[in-house]
Amino acid sequence: MMSALRRETGDGADAGAPTSAIGAIDDGALGPVRDRLEAELAASPAVAGADAGHAVRGGDGVTGYRDSIFTTLAQARPVFTLAWPDHLYIPGQADHQQYWFVPPPDDHRYRYAYAGPPGASAADAADGRLFAWVNTSGLEPGYTGYAGVGARITPSATLAYLTIGADVDLLAEARWWYLPGTDAGYATFSYRAAVFVAAWLIDPVSGRWELLRPFATRTLLAFRESGQGGSAVVSQRHAFDDLAARVQVQAGRQYAVTASFEVTIAHDCRDRRGARYVKQPGDDIRLWASLTGQVASITASTTVLVP
Repeated sequence: MMSALRRETGDGADAGAPTSAIGAIDDGALGPVRDRLEAELAASPAVAGADAGHAVRGGDGVTGYRDSIFTTLAQARPVFTLAWPDHLYIPGQADHQQYWFVPPPDDHRYRYAYAGPPGASAADAADGRLFAWVNTSGLEPGYTGYAGVGARITPSATLAYLTIGADVDLLAEARWWYLPGTDAGYATFSYRAAVFVAAWLIDPVSGRWELLRPFATRTLLAFRESGQGGSAVVSQRHAFDDLAARVQVQAGRQYAVTASFEVTIAHDCRDRRGARYVKQPGDDIRLWASLTGQVASITASTTVLVP
C-alpha cells in the first residue's frame, strides 16, 4: 500500500483549490476578543441561586465575543445583477441580446472607425466589420492597408491597469503572381497580415492619439517569395479572443481601446540593368493581400492599483 501523499500536477492540478480547511477559524480576529471575555469571567463572582456553581452572568465581554463571531462568520452574498458588464464594448448597432440580457450604456458601444489608405480599406463602427487591403500589382511602392474600430474609456481610479482584448473572426488572403517581360531581372516580395489590440491616450486639446505600450499583435499570414512565378491564392480562416494587452491608465484622462487589421506587401523589383523595374504592357502581375472580418466585441478589464 502506498502511504505517501501525491501532489497533483499538470492537467490534474487545480490552482484554484481552497487554501484552508472549511472549519478553520480566524484566530487573529477572535483571539483578543476571547482574552477580554476570559478576563471578565475570571473577575466575575459566582452567582448564588438555584444553579449554584454555574456562572450565568453576562457582560460586555460576552456581548463582544458574540458580535465578533457573527462578524467573522457573516459574509455578504454576491449581488446578482443583470447590469451590463462594465468591461464589454460592442458595435454601435449590434443586437445586445446576442451579448447580454439588457442594453449597454451608450458609451459601451464602438465610437471610432478608421481605415487607410482612403478608398481601399474600410471600417464600420456600426457592425464592427473591417477590411484591410493592399494591392501593388502596378509595382507601386509597397504600403500598409489598415482598418480598425474602438471605444472610448475614461478611468475613475487614480491609477489602474487596463487589460484590452477582442473577439475576432476573419479571412486572410494573399496572392503572389509575378510574370513580367524578358527585361525584368531580380525581384523579392514580402507579405504580412496581422491583428493588433492597443490603447491610445487622447490629447484633450489637439484630439491626437498617442499609442501606449505595450500593445498586442498576432501575425496571421507571413511569407517571402523571390524571382518570377506565382501561386494560387493563399486563404486562411482565423477566429480567436485571446489576444490581449495590458497598459497603465490614470483618472481624468481619456483613452481609446482598439482592435485593427493590417496588411503589408513590400517588394524590390529590378530590371537587368539594376534600375527599378517599371511594369510593361503585357506583364501578368497580381500582388495583393487582404484581411476581411469582424471585431464582434472589445473588452477592457480594470485592475485598480490606487483607488
